[in-house]
Amino acid sequence: MEHSESKFYPNTEELKEPEKKENVFEVMKIPEIVIREEKGAQLFSLLLKAENPGWGETETPLAKETADYFRDNPLSQEILKTIRDFHEQGVDEETLYNLALTYQRPERIEKVFELAAKYKPHVKNPHEVYKKFMAILESFDQTFSVSPLAAKFNTEIRRDKDERSKRLEETRKRIKGLIDFFKPYSKTTNVQRLNFVPTDPLYRVNSGRNFSAFPGEQIIISHIDNVDNQAHEFCHGIINPIVEKLSRQLTYGQKEKISQLASEKLKQDYGAGFYSLLCEELIRTYNNIFKKGEEPQGIKKNQLRGLVFELYQEYSNRKDKESENFERFILAKFSDKVEKRK
Repeated sequence: MEHSESKFYPNTEELKEPEKKENVFEVMKIPEIVIREEKGAQLFSLLLKAENPGWGETETPLAKETADYFRDNPLSQEILKTIRDFHEQGVDEETLYNLALTYQRPERIEKVFELAAKYKPHVKNPHEVYKKFMAILESFDQTFSVSPLAAKFNTEIRRDKDERSKRLEETRKRIKGLIDFFKPYSKTTNVQRLNFVPTDPLYRVNSGRNFSAFPGEQIIISHIDNVDNQAHEFCHGIINPIVEKLSRQLTYGQKEKISQLASEKLKQDYGAGFYSLLCEELIRTYNNIFKKGEEPQGIKKNQLRGLVFELYQEYSNRKDKESENFERFILAKFSDKVEKRK
């Protein structure tokens, strides 16, 4: 499953250990589920397609028409040069996507800068990058928005929003099922509003993005028909901050062992850093295998999956389900499990 995730997490205050009161914890409530466009994100995917016709979806009629449109209406040399300069400066796609979320949303700017400073220190002069990137988006928006192709995108987006509205109750039930299983602390997963962005016609069906940095809000880009990916992206809002806490109690050697235990395929996709590997494996093992009642295959090639699967089995069979949620369970058990793994 392809997946692009923001590595930005809730602020440090939200990551503090929740207060424990007689072993009772406050589980997050089912968030308000909304369907709302993110214009900056949509413009950015169009820019990526204009720069590289092989990016994203290539087989659907609208994707082909988009590639043809940009073949006949290419980006200006000035825009292309600015984008190339971004690449040379180490400004990756994820960074630009996060900045794109601030387009016409000035209240988000401060948070994105704050988190970029913490998690993207290699990006020099982020304010200058932001200024240039917003200028590109604004210029691109003005020219593209009046095109016949823009009208077709708007039609697709409206159709998707209408269909998602009809499926809201199904979506709510799936989200409730995940909350019932993991029982996330309301302070750890601080999500009161869950925004499913209408399907981006330029994203592949098995691609998705999650952004959980804005206080109280989680943004998910995921195809309307790929409900497994929708669950995967929502789980990042639960799992990522737990692994962030877990990372504080793991030793360097334990982190190295996590990377060693992970599959080579996962390391090809996410690098050797234990954090992304563990987040992905926790979500994939649950979403792709455990919740379906299946047994993991190829454990010798993916020992991390075997370890995680055992944890889920123990968690699911725990005796005290009222006073122990997944966060409390994994913080208590995981280090020892890794230590004993050969």
